[in-house]
Amino acid sequence: MHVDISLLGGFAVVVDGRAVAAHAWTRRSAATLVKVLALRPGRQLPREQLVDLLWPDLLLEQAAPRLHKAAHYARAAVGVPSAVVLAGDVVSLWPDAEVAVDVERFDRAAGDPSSVGEAIDLYRGDLLPEDLYEPWADAERERLRVSYLELLRSAGRWADLVAAEPLDEEAHLRLVQQHVESGSRSQALRQLEAMARTWRDELGAEPGPAARALHARAQAMPPVEPASAAPGASTTRVPRPATRTVGREADVDAVLSLLEEHRLVTLLGIGGVGKTRLAAEVAHVWGEATRQRTCYVDLTKVAEPGLVAELTVSELGIRSGDNSNVVQMLEEALQRQSLLLVLDNFEHVVEAADLVGDMLQWSTDLRVLVTSRARLRVAGEHVHEVHPLTLEGGHGTDGLADAIVLFDQVATAVDPHFELVDHVDDVAAICRAVDGLPLAIEIAGGHLRTLSPALLRERLTGRLLSTAAAGRDLPDRHQTIPSTIDWSLQLLGPAEQRLFGLFSVFHGDVPLEAVEAVWADGDVVDPLTVLVDHSLVRRTTGYRNEPRFGMLALVREHAARLADADREAARAGHAAYFSSWLDDLYERRWTDATYRWLDDISEMLQEVRAAHAWAARTGDLPLTARITAALGAYWFLEGNHAEGLRWIDEMLAVEDRLDPYISARIHLAAGFMAFPSNRPEARTHWERATVLFRELGETRLVAYGLAVTSATYIADVEQTGLAMRTNDEALALGRGVGSPALVAQVLNIRGELTRVAGRDEEAREAYEEGLQISGDLGDEMYVSVFLSNLSYLADHRGDHEEARRLTHQALRICWSQGRRLMAAWTVSQLAGPEHALGRPELGAVLVGAGDEALRVLGARRHPGDVPEHDRVVAALRSALGDERFEELRVEGAQLTLDQVLARVLDGDVGVEEAVHERVEKC
Repeated sequence: MHVDISLLGGFAVVVDGRAVAAHAWTRRSAATLVKVLALRPGRQLPREQLVDLLWPDLLLEQAAPRLHKAAHYARAAVGVPSAVVLAGDVVSLWPDAEVAVDVERFDRAAGDPSSVGEAIDLYRGDLLPEDLYEPWADAERERLRVSYLELLRSAGRWADLVAAEPLDEEAHLRLVQQHVESGSRSQALRQLEAMARTWRDELGAEPGPAARALHARAQAMPPVEPASAAPGASTTRVPRPATRTVGREADVDAVLSLLEEHRLVTLLGIGGVGKTRLAAEVAHVWGEATRQRTCYVDLTKVAEPGLVAELTVSELGIRSGDNSNVVQMLEEALQRQSLLLVLDNFEHVVEAADLVGDMLQWSTDLRVLVTSRARLRVAGEHVHEVHPLTLEGGHGTDGLADAIVLFDQVATAVDPHFELVDHVDDVAAICRAVDGLPLAIEIAGGHLRTLSPALLRERLTGRLLSTAAAGRDLPDRHQTIPSTIDWSLQLLGPAEQRLFGLFSVFHGDVPLEAVEAVWADGDVVDPLTVLVDHSLVRRTTGYRNEPRFGMLALVREHAARLADADREAARAGHAAYFSSWLDDLYERRWTDATYRWLDDISEMLQEVRAAHAWAARTGDLPLTARITAALGAYWFLEGNHAEGLRWIDEMLAVEDRLDPYISARIHLAAGFMAFPSNRPEARTHWERATVLFRELGETRLVAYGLAVTSATYIADVEQTGLAMRTNDEALALGRGVGSPALVAQVLNIRGELTRVAGRDEEAREAYEEGLQISGDLGDEMYVSVFLSNLSYLADHRGDHEEARRLTHQALRICWSQGRRLMAAWTVSQLAGPEHALGRPELGAVLVGAGDEALRVLGARRHPGDVPEHDRVVAALRSALGDERFEELRVEGAQLTLDQVLARVLDGDVGVEEAVHERVEKC
C-alpha cells in the first residue's frame, strides 16, 4: 500500500492513487490525529504525549475515549482499518505501508544544494493553513517557512520572496535592481512604490537610503516600456471560491462531460442553490485540463439586456474610444478565440439570449457556460439542473448527507471548537428545514456564534414552519431562502436589520465609504460585520485588492422588499457619495495615470448610472449635472458615446439653470463627444468652457481647455500660429499649477501640432518630455501614445528600424491593455516603416487591417495621423500599383485586429502567409 500525505498548503491524503474526499474528514479530531502523527519522525508518538498535544486540558484517562474515537473516525475516513494503530503506549500512523509525506520530501530536497528548485516547487503554501491557531503546528510551520524563504533567497527568486514576505527589504531591492538592469523603468518605479506603501502601512516609516538611491537611478532611465506585454492579460479570471465546495463532485463531472460534447451549457436552478460556485469549479477544472483561457462575466453588473455585449467586451479586457458598434467589436474579439466564457446570473437579461447564439456562430472554438434561473432557449443549449444538497445518505463519513457536511464547514468557521458528532440530529433537522439549499445553510449556520445548535434548530424550524412563512404564493422550496432571511433578521438587532434594508440601494460590490454614506447612525462597521458574519452581506475584493461589500442578487431583492421609508434617503446618500467620488477622481486625473481613474470608473459604472438615474428622476438638477460633467473624458476614451451624448444634451438644454463651473465642465464634456466627427463644434464647446473657467479663476481647467482647443487645429496648417500660441499658454499654465498628467497631455498635443506642420525637432522635444512624465506616472496608456508618435519622427529621418521598434512597443502596450482603438490606429502606422524596409506588400495588408478595425470600432483615424497615413498610402500605391495595392488592402481587411497583432508581434513573421491562408479558406 502506498500513501501520499500533503500538509503544505493544505491537508490531503491519497491512498493507492485514490484521493480521500475532503468531506470525509467531517470529524476534526480524526484529521488532527493524522496531521499530528504525519509530522512526527516515524509517524508515531507515545500515547501520553499525543493526548497532551490534542487535549492538553484533560487527564489521560479522560482523553482516552476521545483518542479511540478519533482513531476510529480516521480509519473510517481513509477506508483502511490499519491506518491508525494503538499498540501499548504508542500510537502509529500506517506502520506497515509505504508513506510519503510532502514535508519530509521538502526537507530532503532543501538539504541538497542541487535540488533547490524541486524544494521550492514542493512548498505549495505554509503548513496546514487551516490550523493556524493550533499550538502543535506553530513551531513546525515557522521552521518550514524560514527554510522556504532561505531557499528563495539562495535561488534569487526575488519576486516570489516579496510575495511570501512583503517586509523583506533585500528582496524588494534586488527585484528593483533586476527591473533597472533590464531597462524596465516603470516596473522598477512601481515596485519601489509598492515597497514604500508596505513600509508606511506596516512599519509607519519610509524605505531607507538604498531604496532612495535605486529610485534616483530608475528616475534617470529613459521611460521606455519593455516589449513583453502579453496580449489578453486583462481577461477577467473566474473567481475561485474562498471555501471548499461540498457535494458537487458529480455535478462537476457531469458539466465537464457536457462541455466536451456541447458548446453551450446552462446551469439551471433556483437562487441560492450554488450555480455560481459550481460554474467556478467547472471553469477552473476545465482551464487546467485544456489550458484554455477563461473569462468571467458577472451580469448583475448591468440592468438591461442591451448592455450585455458592452460588459462582455469590457471583461474580455477590451477598451476602445467609441464602442457604439460594440456587437461588431465583440464579434471581432471572439473570432478564432479558444475560450470558455462564463456568463453568470443571466436570468434578468434573458432577452439577450440571442446574443449568446451569435457568439457561438462567430467562433467555433468558443464554449459558453451560463448560470440562470431560466433557460435561454437558443439552439444548441444543453441544460444541467443544479439541485439542493442531499439531505439523506451521501458520500460523507458514516454516510453523512452533503447538506450536513456543508453545515459543519460553516459551523467550524464560526466556532473552531464545534464538533458535529455531538449535534448531528439538530444539524440534520436544520438542513431539512432549509431544504438543503446552500445559501440558506450558510445564513442559518452563521448564527452559531450566538445560538447553540439545539436552540438554533428550535427557533429556525419553528419560524419556517409557521403560517407566516407559509403564506407566500410560491412553492415551498422557493420560500426557503426568503424565510431563512426573515428568520435571521429577527435574531439581529435593529441596527443590523435597518442596514440590511438600506444595503439594497447598491447594485454591486462597493467600498466601505459608500456603505457609510447611506448610514446615518454612527459607526457602520459593527452592524456591517454582523451582516457579513451571517452571510447576508458578502465581503469581496476590488481589482486592486481593496475590500468591497455586496449582496447576492437574491438577497438584494429580498432586502429591497423589506426596506422601509429610509430607502429613499439611502438613495440620496448613495447618489451624493458617488457624485463626490467622481469629483475626487476628476481631481486625480491631473496627477495620476490615466488608466487608473478610467478603471476606477469602469468598476463602479453601474453605481454611477444608478446615481444619475435617481438624481434625474427626483429632479435634482445640480446632482445630475455634476455626475454628467465628470464623465466627458471617460466617454471619449472608453466609449458609451450614445449614453454620453444623451446625458450631455439633457444638461445643455437647461444650461441657464446650472452653476457656471458645472456648465463649463458640461461644455468640456460636450467637446469630447463632438471631437471625433466635428472639430469646429468641439472647438466651440471648448472655447466656451475656457471662457467660463477664466471668469471663475480655475487656472488648471483654463490650461486644459486651451490645450484641447489647440488640438482642434491639428492638420489645419494655416492656423498653426494660432494653435501654437494657444498651446503655449496652456503649457505655461499647466506647469504653473503642478499637474504632471495635464502637462503630458498638453505636450502630446504640442507634438501633434508641430509634427503635422513639419517641425520635427520641436515635436521630438515635446514627445520626449511627455514620455518622461508619463513614465514617471506609470501611465502606460500615454507611454504607448508617445512611443507611437516618436516612431513617426524616426520614419521621417530615415531610421526605419527604430520606427518599427517603437511602433511594436506601442502596439504591445495597447494590446496588453485591451485599448483596441489605439491599436487600430497604430497597426496601420506600422505600414510606413515596413514599406521603407522593403516590404510594401505587408504595408498594404496592414493598411487594410487597420482600416477595417476602425470601421468595426465605428471610429475615425486621429486627425494627427491622417496626413501620415495619406503619405504612406500614396507611397504604397506608387510602389505596388493601384490594382495590387487594393488586392492586398482587401486581403488585410479580412484579418481581425487580434489576428494581425498576434502575427505582427509574435516573431514579426507570418502575416502574408496568414492572409493567403485566410483567402484560400474563403
